[in-house]
Amino acid sequence: MKIRALIMAVLLMMSFTACSFVKAGEVNPSQNNSQEEEEGDRSLEELKAQYPEYFELSSFKGIEFYIWEMSEDSFRCGMMSGTNRSKTDEEIWDLANRSLSITEAKKILEYQDIKYQDVIVMPVIQPVSSYQYEINDEYWAKLKKVFDDNGMNVNIIVK
Repeated sequence: MKIRALIMAVLLMMSFTACSFVKAGEVNPSQNNSQEEEEGDRSLEELKAQYPEYFELSSFKGIEFYIWEMSEDSFRCGMMSGTNRSKTDEEIWDLANRSLSITEAKKILEYQDIKYQDVIVMPVIQPVSSYQYEINDEYWAKLKKVFDDNGMNVNIIVK
């Protein structure tokens, strides 16, 4: 009985700390910024100032484009330079701290003159999203339509 109470206390404490760890100056990715979405997205200059790492991406081995859904049809994404290794869950989850809209990612890719055939889309489920979805054939088709609607003919990885 004491062990069960201890486990429950630890889990409760972990859930509180997981919800509160956001560095100063960062936006909590679990909070939707509806004003940002309604106004259309940040300018290229704002993106350069806030996310300089996205302007240093190398497409030599492709661009890994991780995408997740925060709510129905509300997508966020992050990008990394391609490598010959699989990214860790922690690396992928960290993208939520510097997430972009698809439109913002498109601006960055176009600014850097990165070809869409060099972009590999990998859908993921981020722990910061409480929205439930399954990555299956239906979801692949949904993502394909989202990218087509945004004028991005990208490669979507099916695992």
